[in-house]
Amino acid sequence: MTLTNDVFGPGTKAHVCPKCSGVLVDWDTGQKFFTSLGLSLVDLQTMVGFAAGKPRTTEPLACTACGKGHLKPLVHKGIELDLCEACGASWFDRGELKRVSGGKLGATLAPAAQPVAGETSKTVGVFEMFWDCAFCDTKALLGKTNRFCPSCGAQQDAARRYFPPPGKEVATNHDFDGADKQCPACQTPNGSKANNCRSCGSPLDGAGEVNRVADRSNAAPKPAQVAAQKKSKWPFIIGGVALVLALFCLVSMFWKKDVGVTVTAHAWERSIDVERMTAVSEDAWCDSMPSGAYSVSRSREQRSTKKIPDGETCSTRDVDRGDGTFERKQECRPKYREEPIYDDKCHFTIDRWKVSRTERAQGQGTSPRPEWPEVNLGRGGSSLGSEREGSRHEKYTLSLTGDDKKPYTCDVPVAKWNGVSDGHKKIIPIGVVTGAADCDKL
Repeated sequence: MTLTNDVFGPGTKAHVCPKCSGVLVDWDTGQKFFTSLGLSLVDLQTMVGFAAGKPRTTEPLACTACGKGHLKPLVHKGIELDLCEACGASWFDRGELKRVSGGKLGATLAPAAQPVAGETSKTVGVFEMFWDCAFCDTKALLGKTNRFCPSCGAQQDAARRYFPPPGKEVATNHDFDGADKQCPACQTPNGSKANNCRSCGSPLDGAGEVNRVADRSNAAPKPAQVAAQKKSKWPFIIGGVALVLALFCLVSMFWKKDVGVTVTAHAWERSIDVERMTAVSEDAWCDSMPSGAYSVSRSREQRSTKKIPDGETCSTRDVDRGDGTFERKQECRPKYREEPIYDDKCHFTIDRWKVSRTERAQGQGTSPRPEWPEVNLGRGGSSLGSEREGSRHEKYTLSLTGDDKKPYTCDVPVAKWNGVSDGHKKIIPIGVVTGAADCDKL
């Protein structure tokens, strides 16, 4: 699905399928669109309920927007749209958006399915759609040939067209003049060139096209899709655990109580790392080996992979042409195999500064003042065995006793450590779950 701007008006985004030109929009956008057609929320609910009572020739599709619900039919002016029962997303098959909006929307979308990059598509046959007579229950009537039921004479209902079962296809030689028009007065399907309805005689000026059956494909689901279906429960389990953890973190962060505390002691610690020039073993790809490396050995190892063409995967897709026939397309896309790419890996020795020891000084109280530890270095320079001072670290801690008789500690900046004396009293927030003092309030 490709995110596209301006399908529903300037600045309005929708997702468009590059293969079938179907359009998917969220509930807010869809609701505004249906409102512009004069449909209220009650109208939508009524139409969904009415469509649900009619038999369907296909299984309801899963919503690709939320992955939780199924698409439920909604029939408006003879055009069957789809709404997700869970998130309210709206799906418009190819051409439906243009027809239901009277040509105002969707005009810039591709009128037919477009192959994705690297895919070839060709027509391998044209066949008749099937339909079942609702009056005498005659089955598998031909969509183009049998405009009327040969058993009882009832006219064809375009909404009851469906793809024939595999192996039951009936080829057709009829020329394609365009999708049937649906009479706005009696809903009868008429040829694209008709000017008046063959059933009631109403003019067909501005009549929309009949609703088409969603494309049918025999493509096998991708392994990732199969795995996702098998593990469909895991996202909910993981999401539930994450939600519990998030709630626990929020409670830990914000559930606090005010407690009176008294500063009872000061402590400090200062340390200096001593670094020694040391020979260490490392490895890197030989084209990025650092200068100064020695005792180098090489090995051949896999560095990455590359895709090699390995034939193609083909499937067929049936496309309802809207005139009682459908076109069968064969679509093929290249498939690839992964091949390893090998390169030289260098294993070497190099001299690095490494922390060999840490000198520490610590004390209690503010007097005498904190001092850095004395450091005795070996020989200087930068050869093996040389030493130098590294990073310095300092820590200043206040010990507190609460009115609740519990001890607390606060690691604070040196300025606050010096500015707060023993015996200082303050009411500060204490975490109910963590038991940690809010030292910033001290």
